Amino acid sequence: MKLLKNFLLLSFRTDRLKYRIKKDFPQLTFYSQPRKNLSELVYIESLPAESFMDTLQFSSTDESTCTDESDVDQQPQPIKVFDVNPKKTLFDASLIKKSLADKPGMVCPWPPTSSDLNMKSALDIVPLELFNFMSWVTGSSEEPTLSEMVNVSDDTYPKILSICQDIVYLASGGRKQTPKALSLGLTTRHLTGSSQLLTILHKLGHCSSTSTIIGFETSLAELQLATQGSIPKGFGRSIPAILVWDNIDFGEETLSGKGTTHHTNGILIQNKAMISETVKPREFSLPRGQRTLKAKSVTMFEYHLTKRHGPTDVRSDIEIDEKYFVANLKSANNLDLSFIILKYLTSSYDDHLPGWTGFNCEIDSTIFPKSAIHYMPVIEASPTDMTTVNTILIKSVSVADSFQLSNILLVFDQAIYAKAQQIRWKDPELSKRLVIRLGEFHTTMAFLAIIGKVYKDAGLQDILIESDVVAQGSINGVINGHHYNRSLRAHKLLYEALQRLRFSVFLDSLGENDAIPIQKEMTNLELAYGTKTLSEYLITEDYIILVDKFETFVSQKCKENPTFAFWSNYINLVQTVLMFIRATRQSDWTLHLSSLRCMLPWFFSYDRMNYARYAPAYWLEMMRLPISHPELDVNMFKDGNWTVHRQDNSPFSSIACDQAIEETCNGDSKTKGGIVGMTLNRGAVQRWILAQPERAAITRQCEEMSTMDKPHRKRKDLDRSRLKRDEGSICALISTIDSMINPFDNPGELVSISSGVVAGDSITKDLLSSKEKGAQALDLFMQNRLIKNPRRFLCTNQEYEIENFF
Repeated sequence: MKLLKNFLLLSFRTDRLKYRIKKDFPQLTFYSQPRKNLSELVYIESLPAESFMDTLQFSSTDESTCTDESDVDQQPQPIKVFDVNPKKTLFDASLIKKSLADKPGMVCPWPPTSSDLNMKSALDIVPLELFNFMSWVTGSSEEPTLSEMVNVSDDTYPKILSICQDIVYLASGGRKQTPKALSLGLTTRHLTGSSQLLTILHKLGHCSSTSTIIGFETSLAELQLATQGSIPKGFGRSIPAILVWDNIDFGEETLSGKGTTHHTNGILIQNKAMISETVKPREFSLPRGQRTLKAKSVTMFEYHLTKRHGPTDVRSDIEIDEKYFVANLKSANNLDLSFIILKYLTSSYDDHLPGWTGFNCEIDSTIFPKSAIHYMPVIEASPTDMTTVNTILIKSVSVADSFQLSNILLVFDQAIYAKAQQIRWKDPELSKRLVIRLGEFHTTMAFLAIIGKVYKDAGLQDILIESDVVAQGSINGVINGHHYNRSLRAHKLLYEALQRLRFSVFLDSLGENDAIPIQKEMTNLELAYGTKTLSEYLITEDYIILVDKFETFVSQKCKENPTFAFWSNYINLVQTVLMFIRATRQSDWTLHLSSLRCMLPWFFSYDRMNYARYAPAYWLEMMRLPISHPELDVNMFKDGNWTVHRQDNSPFSSIACDQAIEETCNGDSKTKGGIVGMTLNRGAVQRWILAQPERAAITRQCEEMSTMDKPHRKRKDLDRSRLKRDEGSICALISTIDSMINPFDNPGELVSISSGVVAGDSITKDLLSSKEKGAQALDLFMQNRLIKNPRRFLCTNQEYEIENFF
């Protein structure tokens, strides 16, 4: 090469040798051997390949072994190695050992937090030589380089990095802690609480010792105490934030079942798109080795309840009539009707359209950045106590001060909301600093319970069971709304089935002159969906005419047929829930307030007294936000930052704040590694509780390091198997209803469509006028108890006890 190219050998790069040879000698052919440890063969292209194949030496060993194909796709053949120099091998090993000794360990302060225990931190402590060597040994790479880490597959990368961390930990005798050793040990303790399993994993070299993990957990608890009041990593000052508080039950064992722990969890939320400041990382370390935590007293702010009343600053100029908010729902109603028509048209196709959620995911294009979520220190008291609620409010003001915010948004379920508002309404400073919202997740569950109560004996329960949409053992949870996902799915499927039946009756009622243009518009609608122009088509005059004709037909039939009217009301109720959910999924504040206004009368009609009292108060306060808290109204609500965005790769995916705390903080806490079976030593319990937020976050990081967390998975509502199953369930519902009584093709008296029982005149009147009764009660309540005389806010409401079939 020196003679040919006339350059110094010192500057020659071996990885470019093949390129130079191919360039200067194009007549050469390169043959890659099947084994990665053997070099390529080079021969002249004019030489037949069979002339030198006999000189190649292959192992004749062909052993069949039982191998798990999920771990190894192709088992390499045994290789004969000749003339191995043990001293050379030992020398190479000593070079890797030296690189292990020279490589510093984790440099973060003790204890490391979730942001320190990740894939990047693991890579920082693994020597380049070790990673490449393990890649070569496992056959994951054949790049002969030590200038950079070799490329391996995404599936292999975390496994090799895991092995390398085990070697780092073993080579240092456990003095160099690794992200895997700490996070896997703490995750095992968090998920199982088993010291025996932790010891086994440590003995096998996979994680730190039980003593180290308990000391690590103690340090995390101490860190929570030391950093209270500081800005969490990833959050910014002077940026609107949300605090969500909820009850959490740590079900530890007691002999009688009494005395179990009821505490209060909290999460802090900020929208990452708004963050403009990076908080400085922690610079101090805590001492290591301490396994026990001395129980510390928590400051609680006593509150003694005096005479209660309602909000005192509700303005009388706020428009409260429902008709002024129906216009805001028109667009959502038209979109949902287009969904029903498209599903009706494509029901016989092999490729089924997705359900309501999947359909909206497909047509929506707005994607919000992920929200930043931080777990707050647990308050060791039940939120049913007024002192605890007062402590929550005072701590929330303290958080607002640390973030340099003039006010902060709080979200509660109805039980805590009621107590928090009783304290806030009496304190002008708290009223100024805090804006309290009623959680949509729990509100939706309450409304689903109303639907179940109205229609359970009218045929709802029998239809869901006989169509196999809901198992008989789960029907009570679906009817009362406690099984949220199962209940919502059942109502969405029945909603769609009833809509198809009603729309079919509408088409059958059309004369020849009316049917042709309707069929034409249905074809245009399907074409618009296929060409991604649905949103433009829905505002055309021709589609609006189709909607008007259908609504006119429904309105006329409701006057003539009580059974038609009763089940059309079911469709309207589910439609209202879907609009309420849509508002959250799309972070549409106007739609949220408008759909909630349509829900309010039903809380009065069916005696949901707590929501009947506090939901109108919440709605009026939110309507007044532009006057009471104009800055928060713009930054938080008008900009869509009042919901939680847990993913940034799918539209139509925002969730309610009270649902977010259930899925994150509460979900992480209620694992097998909870306080179940733990000693009742207060220091041990306090250590577990204080370390819980960071421990749960580290568990998530451990899952991420093992690539268990796959953020780019397609929405399950768009899976082909899910589409097929949902379509089958809808067909089963339609078939079940046809075998009973079709409510839209049964003129006469109001009947239960499953049993055929005829409702009497008084029951029919009660059921069909229930919304009007609720609307009247709501209007009187808002006028007399909220606007004119808030001191009568807590006076007893009238219960209507509307009659039903049984």
